[in-house]
Amino acid sequence: MMTSKDGKYNIKAVSKKLGIHPGTLRAWERRYQAINPDRNESGHRLYTDEHIAVLRWLIEKVNEGFSIKQAVELKEADKASGEWSTATDNSSYISHLATDFLKALLAFDEEQAQEWLNRAFSMYSMERVAIELFSIAYDMLEQERRQGTITLAHQQYAVRAMEAKITNLAMVLPADKSKQKILLFCGPHEQSALPLRIFAFYLKRKGFSTICFGTGISVEDAELVVQQCAPILVAVSCRDEQNMQAAEDWLKQVIKKQPNTKIGLLGKGFPELPDNKKANCETLFIGKSRADWEIWVERMLQP
Repeated sequence: MMTSKDGKYNIKAVSKKLGIHPGTLRAWERRYQAINPDRNESGHRLYTDEHIAVLRWLIEKVNEGFSIKQAVELKEADKASGEWSTATDNSSYISHLATDFLKALLAFDEEQAQEWLNRAFSMYSMERVAIELFSIAYDMLEQERRQGTITLAHQQYAVRAMEAKITNLAMVLPADKSKQKILLFCGPHEQSALPLRIFAFYLKRKGFSTICFGTGISVEDAELVVQQCAPILVAVSCRDEQNMQAAEDWLKQVIKKQPNTKIGLLGKGFPELPDNKKANCETLFIGKSRADWEIWVERMLQP
């Protein structure tokens, strides 16, 4: 009979279950000794239910604003004092708030939506609301649209309301003007800049001078902006795996005259690619969660 201490999940299953990139899991283990998974006879990682619980707790702390290093140190300190627990009782409530917030927007009730946001801000940090609540709400909105339960008008209203709110939040954040700029673009055929604006908020919260553009920017226009700003990073969002190759080609075309510029791909398009196609652009993938972003930014942008 298997117990919670028996290894039974491979890294791909854990990545899907927790919503973070396998590279993030490996980095947490290698750099911070977050957990120590078992190995099978072939040397592949095997994770237990206990490992999953620890990882969920660490993700919760990262979403609260801790760095992964701080979260691991907190875990070890709690263990040493006998106060360690993997319980995260407060973690699911933000999903309920996101649901109620979205329902209000889909009822075209912006006043009620703001009340739900105010409640979220009273319970969570600004960055957690901006990053996690808006991400959850947007994912639910996309699902509703795919299922045909809302109209395009509902979708556009909700997206524009969320874009306006997160843009206003980002505008009050200070940025280090001594740092090179980061430019964020929507890839070809993208319908919304909201996921990109959420990432822009995260980068500004980290102190980076970040400029986020909307949909429909041509290669020629983007090239001119890149030449003018000389950014340290140019990133492109892609939510659909069918558009991934076009997004990668667009990105490489934009920076061809600035070959030293770092590049990145953001969004759900990459994880949905077949495994044989992921290898071509895996190093470019920034990730789909805040935990992924922390590791990617640490590796690519911080000295």
